[in-house]
Amino acid sequence: MILTASTVLPTQLGSFDVKIYRNHKGEEITAICKGDLQGRSDLPVRMHSACFTAEVLGSLKCDCKQQLDFALSYIATHQGMVIYLPQEGRGIGLSNKIKAYALQEQGYDTIEANAMLNLPIDARTYDDAAQIIRLHDLESVRLLTNNPLKIKQLTELGVKVTGRLPVPSDPTSHAIDYLETKRQQMGHMLASYDGKSKAIPNPISRPFIHINFAIDGHANTCCPNGEALSVSCSSDWQRVHELRQKYDAIAVGANTWLNDSPKLTVRKEVLGREPMRQPARIIFAGKRAAQLQNLDVDQPNIHRATFLVGSATSKARNGLIHHIDTKDHFLAQPLAQLKLKRVNSVLVEGGITLIKSFVSQQLFDLVTIYVRTPSICKAVKLASEVLQGISADQIEAQSFGEGILLSVVLEQPQLNAIQKQELAYE
Repeated sequence: MILTASTVLPTQLGSFDVKIYRNHKGEEITAICKGDLQGRSDLPVRMHSACFTAEVLGSLKCDCKQQLDFALSYIATHQGMVIYLPQEGRGIGLSNKIKAYALQEQGYDTIEANAMLNLPIDARTYDDAAQIIRLHDLESVRLLTNNPLKIKQLTELGVKVTGRLPVPSDPTSHAIDYLETKRQQMGHMLASYDGKSKAIPNPISRPFIHINFAIDGHANTCCPNGEALSVSCSSDWQRVHELRQKYDAIAVGANTWLNDSPKLTVRKEVLGREPMRQPARIIFAGKRAAQLQNLDVDQPNIHRATFLVGSATSKARNGLIHHIDTKDHFLAQPLAQLKLKRVNSVLVEGGITLIKSFVSQQLFDLVTIYVRTPSICKAVKLASEVLQGISADQIEAQSFGEGILLSVVLEQPQLNAIQKQELAYE
């Protein structure tokens, strides 16, 4: 791999360092860089294959131009690299790609069309990208991709991939069948474009909702022996305590409260220092409200409010215990009441039934999931199975502790304000 030319190129997104490399076949590969990248760790990198039809002609049959535009915008803001590879049509070339398009017009999908032409489904290789990454002495990368095969191949080429950054897409009607084929048959981490996959902002005033929980490599959310570290790990447990002290309240369901007796505190021995504050507690009683009638929720030397949400929960016995009445399983109304009581941010920790209720009712802003597995692809798959209202293309992933930390952020107006308060864990 030889560097043949480089320059600083001004664009609508700002200036990029553009470097042209030539491989042993004489092909030219472009590295579009932002920032001082030499020797960096966890650098955002996009390996992008050329798409003449979309990027030059404006074709509506794929989302390649959208992905390229997003990747360039992302590195313009966060720094990183886009490696532009001459692999038109998933590596089959422009002529064969047009032949495949002609077959697709007859009703064949992208895989069937390639097969009828005796062509591979995906002929791309990433050796050139791996060489360019090594030329920049990058310690590790986070891939901007929806394609798990890219993560697998780059890892096999000796590049350390520590995370995945999803590339969003808003496909036209012409591209939906193509993307569905990639999702269903090629394993791409994409939303199901049936009009139901995107969460919508909730217009009701409510606290900022951050859902945080852990699962193991089999999608279990609790441990047979009752120890949190069986699912989580010490690094993640410390992360949880860092989170807890940033939020106004921690929420759990009645089952979690009655079965696990969680303290829901920020503990000095885990945090490693005195906590800044202790959050209030919210118990969503649900159908087990009657069992909370005489429950003592006070803890010695910790003065903080406890909110009991349900239709038959105990009335306030002192100034620290508050009752919020609700007649059904819908969460918007009690959340609005919590907002009126100056609870502006809530960390929802479980159990899984309560978490699924928040997700199904579209009442969340941020989700973080610790998955105790070393595989990014497996972690994303498990999380999207546990929370079916969240699609794989919404999930960001990074190595953390003994597993993978996943995050899903909804782009809602109130999110920016919360980010300014640094409530989201970094």
